[in-house]
Amino acid sequence: MSAAAVILETCRGVKPAGCPHGAPLPADALATLAHLAETAPVPEALAELARPMRRHEQFRLAVSACPNGCVRPQVADLGLVATRSVAVDATACVGCNVCAETCPDAAITLRHGQAVIDADACLGCGLCARVCPVRAIAAGPVGFQAFLGGRLGRRPRLGIAVGNMLTPEAACTLAERATAAHARHMRPGLRFGDILCPDGRPGLPAWVLS
Repeated sequence: MSAAAVILETCRGVKPAGCPHGAPLPADALATLAHLAETAPVPEALAELARPMRRHEQFRLAVSACPNGCVRPQVADLGLVATRSVAVDATACVGCNVCAETCPDAAITLRHGQAVIDADACLGCGLCARVCPVRAIAAGPVGFQAFLGGRLGRRPRLGIAVGNMLTPEAACTLAERATAAHARHMRPGLRFGDILCPDGRPGLPAWVLS
């Protein structure tokens, strides 16, 4: 059986060539995910078959360096989207409105001459921090939003959002748990989402939340 059990897909922002939208991802976290993909065992129930794993039986792990999501993390078995918290220094903000005009999500407005960020609308791309001419907006360390159990095909479904700012370590731990569940429970013809939510039942299994 030559097909890999885990397929790791990364966007251009993760690769050495880089991308102007990508956040700088921790090299050790990327190395951990790559090692996980390379060493993941084929599920026992599938290893016994006299055929390669089919595409939908493989575990797809998608890593995106920004919320643009070029590798479609929302429809992967596990999608990790890099995100950064941002904060405005009111003492440094000059109210130039560059950040508000640049924000692709209309998450910034000016109030009393100061930039204000709507946390609910902000996707954490960090663009505002990059364009601020007086460096009044600071971006925090890179974290990840995770999506579990997404799928395309005949019955497409977006993954379930798990956490809004997982640390790189927590994201790697989630990947380890998810691929371990795939190795233990995957059966011919199933998708990972069928393991995550058997019979379409809502909620998440304990191994995700522990």
